[in-house]
Amino acid sequence: MKNKWELLKQHVEKTFGRSVTTSRHFDLLRESIRARTGVLFCATTLKRHWGYIDEDVVPRLHTLDTLSRYAGWKDWESFLSSGDAGIQSGPVGSSCIDVIADLQPWDTLLLTWLPDRECTTRYKGDGWFEIVAASNTRLQAGDTFQCLHVIDSEPLYLDHLTRDGIGLGVYVCGRETGVRFRINEYR
Repeated sequence: MKNKWELLKQHVEKTFGRSVTTSRHFDLLRESIRARTGVLFCATTLKRHWGYIDEDVVPRLHTLDTLSRYAGWKDWESFLSSGDAGIQSGPVGSSCIDVIADLQPWDTLLLTWLPDRECTTRYKGDGWFEIVAASNTRLQAGDTFQCLHVIDSEPLYLDHLTRDGIGLGVYVCGRETGVRFRINEYR
C-alpha cells in the first residue's frame, strides 16, 4: 500500500499543478480539495501525510477516498484497480456554465480565485464579456474577452483579451486552484 499511497500523492500534486513543499502550498491544496470534493481537510493533516510535519501517520479510508476523487478517480478502490495509469480525460465533475446556452446579455458573472482575486463581468452575447470591476488582479474595468465555458474550481481561460482596442492574447485566472463563479441574472 505504501507505494500506492505515494503514487496517489503524486497524482494529487499533478492535479494541484505543483509539488506541495511549503506551508502556503498546503493551505492552497486544502482549498483546492475543498472546492473540488466538498471535503475540508485540516492543513496540518495534509502536512502530516506529506511528511512536512515529522509524524508517523497511516491514512484513513476517508482520506484515501477523498484524495482519489480529487485526483480524478471514483474512490481509493478505483485508484488501486487502475494500475499506474493517470486519468487524462473524462467528464467534468464540477458545475459549469455553457455561456451561450446559460447566459443572457446583461447577466453579470462574478469570478473569484485565490488568494483574493475578484472580477465582475457583464455578458455581452456571442461568448463575449466586458469587465465591470476587478480587484487584486491585472484585469481592469473595460477589458473585454471571449469565453464559452466556465467550470467551477478549474482554471478559466479568457480568449482574445482586449484592452483599449489592443489585443493582449489569452489570460488565465486561477491557474493553480481554479475559479469560483456566481451568476446574477439581468432578467
